[in-house]
Amino acid sequence: MNNKGKACAAFLSLLILLPSQAFAIYKADDSDTGTGALEFLENRRRIERENMLTEEQQRLKEDMKQMSENLRHPVDPAKAAPMAFEGDDLTYNEETGEFVAKGKVHAIQMDGHQFDSPEGPVQGNLKTSDIEIPGKSHMLQLTPGQSRVILDGLNTVYNYRTKLGTMEAASGKVDHYYVTGKRFEFYPDKIVVYDGTATKCGAKKPDYHESARKMTIYPEDKIVMEHAGIWLKDVCIYTKKSYVVDLQKEQQNLELPRVGYSRNDGAWISQDFSFPIAPNVSAGAHLYANSKKGLRSNGQIGWYNRFSRYELRYGDYEDGNDKWIKKQPSFVYKYARPLGKTHLHYSLDLEFGRWYNKTNDVSSNHSYYGLTLSRDPIFLGGGWYICPSATYSITKESYDSSRVSGFSWRLSTVKEFDSRWAMYATYSYDKNNTKNNLFSYNLENFARKFMTGFSYRASDKDRFVVGVAYDLDEGGFNFNKMNYFWFHNLHCSQLIVHYKHYKNEKDSIKFQWQFTPW
Repeated sequence: MNNKGKACAAFLSLLILLPSQAFAIYKADDSDTGTGALEFLENRRRIERENMLTEEQQRLKEDMKQMSENLRHPVDPAKAAPMAFEGDDLTYNEETGEFVAKGKVHAIQMDGHQFDSPEGPVQGNLKTSDIEIPGKSHMLQLTPGQSRVILDGLNTVYNYRTKLGTMEAASGKVDHYYVTGKRFEFYPDKIVVYDGTATKCGAKKPDYHESARKMTIYPEDKIVMEHAGIWLKDVCIYTKKSYVVDLQKEQQNLELPRVGYSRNDGAWISQDFSFPIAPNVSAGAHLYANSKKGLRSNGQIGWYNRFSRYELRYGDYEDGNDKWIKKQPSFVYKYARPLGKTHLHYSLDLEFGRWYNKTNDVSSNHSYYGLTLSRDPIFLGGGWYICPSATYSITKESYDSSRVSGFSWRLSTVKEFDSRWAMYATYSYDKNNTKNNLFSYNLENFARKFMTGFSYRASDKDRFVVGVAYDLDEGGFNFNKMNYFWFHNLHCSQLIVHYKHYKNEKDSIKFQWQFTPW
């Protein structure tokens, strides 16, 4: 085995053996200076905020613990009481199990439910595990395996044993979504909402939301909306017969407009659309128009499941370095999933199609084969992480009969000093680069690169990121480029300012405004 083979083997051993802390990657705006290495920290913090229990949820959790330890079942003292309730005026029939509570009522069920009524009455049966609140009610659900629920509504009915119930004219939060609906139906494996809305924007009057005649929420899986509408404030921008939100994705692709400005494109606007055709089959379109080049859009039709996608793509595509390519068309296959129960992930990427570069009038039959192995960020202690990945790829072009093959790999180290400061350093080797490829789309300008930078969160609304890249191909550290980012949160949207300083190019600045999926 040669030195490169030994280095690759050692690298793969590192992927497998070291302990890790698993975080999904959320990329706000990666760049060619490696600033995306920091984004898993932002993703982790966002998930922690979303999963944090409210004060009343924490109290419910503690009350359930106290119930299990201190309150006994009225019929079988060996068991904990299935329900406890408080009220201004309480009556209970031991023979039938029926109870009535009047005035201000507070009830807890051992399966993780809390019901509050400001004025009562509340009635039910401890033997049949029923509770009924004819008037106003406040409901919490912390049942394992089901959605977290905080709702305020009318005419609430719920059964602890069957886990079936209803609530009318309700609003509140289901998992990470703010929801409203004329009627909620609760089942052991789902929640169904009629004439409802859903959004991740927590404002009283959301900046954006989806509406649906019928909305089915499957915990930690998906939300299926029938006869859906996509809204900006009070304006419905378009409707769809069906719309599915994948809850297992860390970042949702909001089908809402984005606007911005860059030196190369001028002022621009873009929007994504998807159109279901059949089970697992859908078409999509990315509409992009700018003041300098006009309309440059693309679309695809594909078959999708949890781990794989087959797509036929056509149109104009732009990478992060403002390089364009036209696919006329191109077939893309991707299969990605975790490797068993390890912290490893692998993906197989294939692409075959006709590529065209308008700048130099080059057209070629392009083919790409890639196998990537990566690992969850590895926690080393003291705020230090390493993030490794490796790829073997083959790229072929008919225009010049070229073939580029070999390993590419990347190793990033990240240091989290505190909730405000973090830094990274990355060494990468890219076998595919602009020096040995016909097309420069999605490629680096050189093979060996060192990148470093830092992130500083000045406030809850503002984060600043600086990234620097050095060319190592010629020996030594040769400065190549520097990126500056300012991320500013505007309630349920975000402004991104990106300033680029390159060694042999004009400085440029980009502005982008987009709605945020969190």
